[in-house]
Amino acid sequence: MNETLPGERFLESIRNLDLEITALDHERVRLSNCRQDILDKARSLSGPLDGVRVQHGPSNRTEAIGLELASVPDVETLVRKLNDYQDRVNCRIDELVDRKQKAMDIIERIPDARYRALLIHRFLSNLRWSTIANMMGYTDAYVRLTLRDEAIGDFERAWKQPS
Repeated sequence: MNETLPGERFLESIRNLDLEITALDHERVRLSNCRQDILDKARSLSGPLDGVRVQHGPSNRTEAIGLELASVPDVETLVRKLNDYQDRVNCRIDELVDRKQKAMDIIERIPDARYRALLIHRFLSNLRWSTIANMMGYTDAYVRLTLRDEAIGDFERAWKQPS
């Protein structure tokens, strides 16, 4: 974590890391589904593929699947790679939890409950400005233009104070 980030950039880094984790997790699910599709195709083929050599282009669907499977690593390798990918996601989640905890420690020092609520909704819960405005009973413009600037100002002041 970079201690030299100004408060607002630090808060934005939390939102961005949260979005990155969501993207990484979607990719993990996609890869897991691809793995399952390949394993399902392998099960549907009759007979082992060991020692099969194709000297020409695939002439039918079974041959095409066989060629696809021949270039795929074994199940253990696929599982290991997916586990490695999950470890990467987990490291990013750990980093996010640390950043959110630091942000909460600072937010809790802000005296105005409206500012605390806005900062938590936007930067820790990743809500849209319009949703926050609706939840707080204010107009979208007031929340985005006025309340946000005031809350960020208080966060910056709390950020610079020793805890």
